[in-house]
Amino acid sequence: MKTFMKHSKYFRFFTLLTLLLVMPAALAEPDFIDGDMGLPEAQENNSLINTSEIETSESIPPAPNYSPADAADKVRARVGGQIMNVSTQQGDSGVIYNVKVLNSGRMKIIHVDGQTGQLLNNE
Repeated sequence: MKTFMKHSKYFRFFTLLTLLLVMPAALAEPDFIDGDMGLPEAQENNSLINTSEIETSESIPPAPNYSPADAADKVRARVGGQIMNVSTQQGDSGVIYNVKVLNSGRMKIIHVDGQTGQLLNNE
């Protein structure tokens, strides 16, 4: 029982110390959470986003012509086996589907181009 009392004294001390250190910060002004982040409203273009650095739509790759299910069907038809998983990754030219297939006891990942439906690494 003495050890509990000894440790509870330290616990109370550190709890009080934490409250004393945190409370002034919580009560400080201005309130940046609900406020305007300290930017005056009258100032023109007080946006935090620099629109000149935003990529234009020309650099966004086109939407894929094939769905993940289409990619899985192509792999199943060409390679056979059981489709375990299909994941999507964004490449420079567009979407690439990674189709994980179990065939003859071996797990393989076949990459399928989302635009053309071409199998990229089929041996």
